[in-house]
Amino acid sequence: MNINDPMHPDEITPEWITHALKESGYLKHSSIISIDKRILGEAKGLLSSVVRVGIEYDVQEENAPSSVVVKIEPEEEGALDFSNELSAFRREIRFYTEVAPRVPIRLPKFYYAVNKPPAYSLILEDLSHYSPGDQVVGMHEDQVLATVEELAKLQAVFWNNEALSKLNWMPYNNGISAGFAENWPSFVEHFGYCLDEGGIKIGEKLAGSIDWKNSEIEKRPHTIVHADLREDNIMFGPPGSEDAIIILDWQVTIRNIGAADVARLMGGSEIPKERKGHQFEILRRWYDTLLKGGVTDYTWDDAVYDFRLGVLSHLCYPVHFHQYGIGAEGRLKKLMDIIYRRSFSSAVDIDAGSILPI
Repeated sequence: MNINDPMHPDEITPEWITHALKESGYLKHSSIISIDKRILGEAKGLLSSVVRVGIEYDVQEENAPSSVVVKIEPEEEGALDFSNELSAFRREIRFYTEVAPRVPIRLPKFYYAVNKPPAYSLILEDLSHYSPGDQVVGMHEDQVLATVEELAKLQAVFWNNEALSKLNWMPYNNGISAGFAENWPSFVEHFGYCLDEGGIKIGEKLAGSIDWKNSEIEKRPHTIVHADLREDNIMFGPPGSEDAIIILDWQVTIRNIGAADVARLMGGSEIPKERKGHQFEILRRWYDTLLKGGVTDYTWDDAVYDFRLGVLSHLCYPVHFHQYGIGAEGRLKKLMDIIYRRSFSSAVDIDAGSILPI
């Protein structure tokens, strides 16, 4: 039987899921007789269509999942073009097949992937019984601390070593810094109300120092960086359990400075009144976990410097993507305003501009 790989949620069929689970060894003799589909994260995602698929078998097998999550390419043409430009699906598929088995953190179970055009897809563990993060609400400090610990455990395995250099399919950046100086006036025109005087000053200094920032980052130790580490990409399980923090959506992973993820998480997702005055305590938790994971020749002063570099890199995201928010309404409008306010206030709080040469 010829089974077509889905390019739309409507094309996800019992036959295709049966084929996928048999190919990956999670199903031996049974077949799926019916499925129930529900779109997830409609207001949160950009690079994927995500569908929860409930499964009914003719005969239940021991290791066969009762439900899965299927990620396929987005339907909207602009999002699809952006996904293809970043090789988002190929990147995430290789993350789950080459990186995930080697790291000591809880990640979604990987079942199956289609890694060929035009119908890229992933079948992953259904984690919908855990609590999804909501970046508009914001993260508490204990959640941020737990997340940077998990992050550091992964990053330590690939810290500036041969294992990292072999991941030549993973780029060093996603081009987010490009056009910062050109876009800065438009950003200030439309979203300057989200920034105080200190934030404006840092943005102006950064606009004249983008090439310097990029050059500095190239000189620093590198590791795997999630590059979109924010609360909408985290699931929360029981505190203290191995499922307490589960990081999702590894489609834009890069090889860069590890502290960039700490900066993005803290600056974009932590509730500011809990973050203020505690940023370096959170960085210290990340740093100490790196050392426990075997990282050497990396001092606390190195970590602080990289953190400030990471915060400056994080400021490039609002400026790069701000045009998507012009005229936005509903959750997207709230999300962008909150991210912009949090990000620039975080940069001011740690005096990130102090390392800039001008």
